[in-house]
Amino acid sequence: MIKKRLALITALLLCLLYTVSTAEDLLSVGDKGKKVVEMKRRLQELRYITEKKVTNQYTEKTEETIRVFQRLNNLPETGTVDETTWEAIFSDAAVKKPYDALPPLAAPAPKSEPDWPERDGEGFLKEAGEYVYENDGEGLWIYLSRTLQVIITTHEDSSIPLEWFETEIRTRDGESFYAVQTDPERPGKQFQYPYVIARQAGCVLGFSDDCFAARIAGRETVGIIIRDGKIISGRSNQKRGTHLPNLDMMAQYPDGSLAVYGCNEITAEELLEKGAVNVYSFGPILVRDGEIDELVYKAFRSTEPRQALGMIEPGHYLLLSVQGRHKESKGTMLQRMAEMMKERGVQQALNLDGGNTMALVFRGRMLNKLATWKNKKFVRTVTSIIGIGHTENMAE
Repeated sequence: MIKKRLALITALLLCLLYTVSTAEDLLSVGDKGKKVVEMKRRLQELRYITEKKVTNQYTEKTEETIRVFQRLNNLPETGTVDETTWEAIFSDAAVKKPYDALPPLAAPAPKSEPDWPERDGEGFLKEAGEYVYENDGEGLWIYLSRTLQVIITTHEDSSIPLEWFETEIRTRDGESFYAVQTDPERPGKQFQYPYVIARQAGCVLGFSDDCFAARIAGRETVGIIIRDGKIISGRSNQKRGTHLPNLDMMAQYPDGSLAVYGCNEITAEELLEKGAVNVYSFGPILVRDGEIDELVYKAFRSTEPRQALGMIEPGHYLLLSVQGRHKESKGTMLQRMAEMMKERGVQQALNLDGGNTMALVFRGRMLNKLATWKNKKFVRTVTSIIGIGHTENMAE
């Protein structure tokens, strides 16, 4: 009887010792096998391991990776995998490793203050009329009315080199973006320079959109295109790709809100049912609900002229226009565009057509320099742009 009890106690102690051992040190340096591979593949999903192939060995590098995981997931930084860490790695609540941000851009140079007119508490013109300020030397252009504020500033970082425009737009009392087409009865047919289109339409501000006409002409998938509540194209990509354009889209609604959608997320008919007035398809999405879309970290790494529209809140928008393909500015990648948008508080942002299509037109005058493509300097002709504000006071 005593022998049986001693044998049972011994078995229980051995079982307890085994449990403690595995709980305290499930995996550590020197271990190898299927569990190491399983763990590493999960850490790949969580972005802690970037190598495409993983080994079955728990190395000192693995130990450091585990320390980083434990730090970001509020666990003791032991570098070994106990049961708590193992469960955390495979939990749906596991914190992914953030993507590496690009180096910060140079701080903006101070600009001289203009002689502001009398404005109300929201910064709009207090009385009826228009206020226009242009200072090419300072890189500052301003338009004010009782319903619209457009403030354009230039910025540069000579170390890259990079030059860009930031256009802050504020609206109220129904002022909103509108689509300008050269021939609304025949969408995508009559090509013209963007500054000519903007001037003829009397736009305070005009800028390039999704250039859907080029895809119609090339017999490509056009994407979901809606202008003034009418469907021009309802066919898009079946899945989000890493090519340009991937046909992600931005919808404009009557309340001033802008919303971004994946190319295959919603139909043209559903967008109309939701009240969309205009839908632009180019992409990819840069920012959605204040967070950067992961796709910009995985692709779109070339440096090009870029243009993107973002919404901070309904009635408050940011347009980023990055120059490129010339000596003073080589352009940028979409990760940079997304990070700039997020840093400035943008909640929804879409990449629009860039390259030699990119155009920023203020009162009929194109502010950006001509980009060079195949040894030629030019801006591409288009059939439509996005405009905001109306004025008869065009630049000379």
